[in-house]
Amino acid sequence: MISALSALFQPRQQRGAVLPLSIMILLILSAVLASLSLLTGQEPLVARNHGMIAQAQAIAEAGIERALWALSNPDSPQGVPSSTSAGAPYDGSQLIAVATEAGPVLGGFRLTITGQGERQRQILAVGLVPGDEGPLGRARQEISATAVRLRFPGPPAGLSIRGNLTVGPGTSIDASADRSCGPMAGVWSAGETTLGAGSRVLGNTGDPALPSRPAIDVLDRQAPASFDGVAFTAAELDALKAIARARGTYFRGSVAFNASTRMRDGLVFVDTASGAAIGADTPANDLANVEITSGAGTGPGDAFRGWIIANGSVAISGSATIEGLVYAVDRFSQSGAARLTGGAMAGHIRSTAASLVDARPDTGDALRWSCAAGRTGAGTVTQRWILRPGSYREASS
Repeated sequence: MISALSALFQPRQQRGAVLPLSIMILLILSAVLASLSLLTGQEPLVARNHGMIAQAQAIAEAGIERALWALSNPDSPQGVPSSTSAGAPYDGSQLIAVATEAGPVLGGFRLTITGQGERQRQILAVGLVPGDEGPLGRARQEISATAVRLRFPGPPAGLSIRGNLTVGPGTSIDASADRSCGPMAGVWSAGETTLGAGSRVLGNTGDPALPSRPAIDVLDRQAPASFDGVAFTAAELDALKAIARARGTYFRGSVAFNASTRMRDGLVFVDTASGAAIGADTPANDLANVEITSGAGTGPGDAFRGWIIANGSVAISGSATIEGLVYAVDRFSQSGAARLTGGAMAGHIRSTAASLVDARPDTGDALRWSCAAGRTGAGTVTQRWILRPGSYREASS
């Protein structure tokens, strides 16, 4: 019995078991190493593809910048005329090569600019790496956007009001000397213009060679559509707002500029209190309310040089000095000894009260029309094409 149990529990012969186990381990290791080798071999390809896509994206962005430059320089041989459709190379027919400083060509872009006119164009830039021709696997990146022109509205008078206007006693408005923007009236209003005793309003719409055609100083009771035709569009106001945000000169609601809170030269935009665009249901208390008084500017003599755009009303008082354009979507007023060189426009989108100019500076006119000052903000605002906010779209393949 004991010998039988001993035989049962005696270790069996184990020779030959190591070889199959070793082969199995080698097979597993070979599979792991093959997988790692495959992954390692793909990494350079993946990295190359990512690099090409990034290059195509950058090249497409360069195409967008080229389009904005071409639109902003219509008189250049490489520019796009404002009154015609874009021709080659801006019709998508040519690949514009892009190279590094060292010389190798990275790829290129095809650029298509569609539409006509001076306000809005469509842009499609296609970045291609290494180009249109070459092996399969080349990168393609598309960017589409709408370009709008940062333009001067071109008002019909030194002071243009889409409503009623009152010019105070002894107040002087002079648009007679500057014809560089064409014939200008002294004041223009869609409603009635009331002139106070001793006020002086001068335009230059007449023909100096024909005494029988004297200048028209005051144009009132005009068609509101004439104002609407030159006013900033909603898209342009959005673009101006975006520029002001980018440069830190964007404000909302009620804002007072004075010697303590001064205005940087250039474009200043004051939006509605809510930041929403003005519509038919916008309450009056949401409109911007801008007050500008003595010492508000940072230029010589505390003058402000630039454009003031307000989604509401603008009131200038004290001894404030402004060189440029004042554009109020609602009402405009000027009082005290304030002086404006350039132009002013008010859209009266809500207010039924008359805009008022009742300023008598120590020297000169309350408002003196200057095409150059109005158009360029006394040299601080560049007329150029920009991308309309929200229109930028990307696509890759």
